Amino acid sequence: MRLLRQLTLAVFFIVTASVASPALAQRVVAVADIHGSLDGVTAILQATDLVDADAHWTGGDAIFVQTGDFTDRGRGVRAVMDLLKRLEADAAAGGGRVVGLLGNHEVMNMMRDVRDVTPEIYATFADNRSAGRRQAAYAAYRDWAEAAGRVVETETSWLEAHPPGYFAYQEAFEADGHYGQWLRGKSVVARVDRSIFLHGGIHPAVEPTGLDARNAQAREELAAFDRARTRLIDAGAILPFSTFQEILDLIRRRGRVEVEPDVAELLEALADLSSWSVVDENGPLWFRGFALWRPADGGPQIARLLDRYDADRFVVGHSVLRSRRVTPRFDNGVFLIDTGMLASVYEGKPSALEIEGSRITAVYVGERERLVVPEL
Repeated sequence: MRLLRQLTLAVFFIVTASVASPALAQRVVAVADIHGSLDGVTAILQATDLVDADAHWTGGDAIFVQTGDFTDRGRGVRAVMDLLKRLEADAAAGGGRVVGLLGNHEVMNMMRDVRDVTPEIYATFADNRSAGRRQAAYAAYRDWAEAAGRVVETETSWLEAHPPGYFAYQEAFEADGHYGQWLRGKSVVARVDRSIFLHGGIHPAVEPTGLDARNAQAREELAAFDRARTRLIDAGAILPFSTFQEILDLIRRRGRVEVEPDVAELLEALADLSSWSVVDENGPLWFRGFALWRPADGGPQIARLLDRYDADRFVVGHSVLRSRRVTPRFDNGVFLIDTGMLASVYEGKPSALEIEGSRITAVYVGERERLVVPEL
C-alpha cells in the first residue's frame, strides 16, 4: 500500500511538472530531546526561522513539534518549560501551532521519579522559603519514620538528598501545579498530515490501538497514579515528597507491611504498575526498537505499522545515535531526530527535522542537509 502511494505521488508530480512546480505544504519543524538546554533549543529555533533573536515567534503558520524530554539533566529545565509555554500562545496568535508531546522524563517527574533531576535544576526553584521548608519536611519525615519503626536518616544526609528548591520543584509538578497541570494536558503521540510524532516508538506486538486511544490511556494512567498517590498520602503510608522508587518499594512489600485494608487493596491494584503504557519499556515513551532494529528485521515491521496507521513516516527522539545526526531509516519510514542537544551530557548538537510536503531536511545551526527531495 505504501509503495502504491509513493507511485501515485510520483505520477502526480510527473504530470504536473510541465505546468508548475508543486506547492509546498504547511511547514512542520520537529525538535527532539532538549533536556534543559535553553541555549540549544533557542539556537535551533532561530536556525529554522521559528523565533527571532529575542525568542519570539516568527514562524507564521508553521507547526513546531517537540517530541518530549525537555526536562531533567540540564540546568535550564525551568526556562525551557517557560519558553515552550509562551511559544504555544505566541504561535497560536501568529497563525502557527506548537505541538508539545510528553517524553519519558516528563512522566517520570510527574510520577516523582526524580533520579535525573540535578541540584542545579532544583536551585532554579529555590526561594526565601526553601530553608524553612526543608527543615519542616525533615521533621515530618523523622516523625513518620519513627512511627513506622524505620531507621531515621541523619539530618545532614537527608537534607543533602533534598537540596534547596526540591520541594518547590515537586509542588510545581503536582496535578494542580504550575507545570504539572500544563504537562497533564499533553499527548504522547500526534499526527500532523502524514507524519506521526512521538518520543520513543510503537511496539508492533502491542494491540492495535488508535492514536487518540493511546493518548487517552496515558492520561488515565497518570490520573490513576495521582489518585493512588493522594490516597497513600492521606493514609500516612507515604509522605507528600516520597519518590516513585519509595512508592514502588511499598507496592513490592505489600502483604508484608501493616496497612489499613483499603490501602492494602490499593497496593494490590498497583501491582501491575510496571505494565502501564507510560512506564512499560515497550510503551510509546520508552520503546527503542525504531533505533535498534536491524534493517532486515525492522523494515517489514515499520511497513506494517505505517500501513496500520495510514502514514508515511514516524518521527521520534529518545535514542541518541553515535553519529549525532538526524537519521532516516527503513526507506524513510522512520526519522530519528535526537542528536544529543545537551552537549555537556551527550556531546551532541541542536538539530531539527523540517518537513514541507515531500521535501524533508535536517537542520543544524549553520547547516542544512536535504534528506528527501520531491520526485519530479
